[in-house]
Amino acid sequence: MRIVCANVFCLNPTPKKAVEALARQGGDVTVVIESTPRFAERSERLLGERRMTGLSRRRGMPISVYSRADLHVEEGASPGQGWIECRVGAMRLLLVHAIAPYLPWRIPKRRGHLTALSERMSELADNEPALTIGDFNTAHFERAWRRFASSAVDSRWHWLTHEEDHRPEKRRGTWPFGSVWSPVALDHALVCPRIGGAEAAPRMRSFTVPGSDHRGLVVDVEDAAVCGACMTELAGAPGEPGEAGLSGSDSEA
Repeated sequence: MRIVCANVFCLNPTPKKAVEALARQGGDVTVVIESTPRFAERSERLLGERRMTGLSRRRGMPISVYSRADLHVEEGASPGQGWIECRVGAMRLLLVHAIAPYLPWRIPKRRGHLTALSERMSELADNEPALTIGDFNTAHFERAWRRFASSAVDSRWHWLTHEEDHRPEKRRGTWPFGSVWSPVALDHALVCPRIGGAEAAPRMRSFTVPGSDHRGLVVDVEDAAVCGACMTELAGAPGEPGEAGLSGSDSEA
């Protein structure tokens, strides 16, 4: 399964070109962050069926999910803490758009978003195949990043690095263009232990989104990785074969 995710920038001067760039990635699922109405018409024409739209926080920008018509997409929680959830087939997606810390009052808000997200990821670590992806609005040199990364490591989530990176510790930049800090990595993807430890480890690369200050991400998850995680879950479930399903993992703590 190919998941494409990008913050297209709500004020993008070239929305058509941005959507076309996403479409060229050939995603089975495409996640559009800051998906204001300016992107809607072309997105529905080029990216597949729109399956859900949600807000990662109060007064935040919408996140829309598009996919192939034959994929089953189930809308999940929208806790208002910097991410929304859905499930595509057997895999749960946590779609992130944490608040940007460009004003002092936003800094503790972002810290709260990342803390809540890390707690949710810890809950899911051993439950089902899951991918966390999106715009974290956090750079690797920040304390908030180090705290979140430490929690992710503790719960055994695997940070995906770009295919073209030979030094994983130097995260490939995704934002912004033309900045004195350019580029820093604000957009990330992580997979849960059940997928990250699979032989068919997910691959990730980035791509240019015209008119946006972010680069997009493309993650390829092999079917064998997801299916293998599901079989492990079923093998460990109590009851007769076939009784264990995915619905039980939908309940929120």
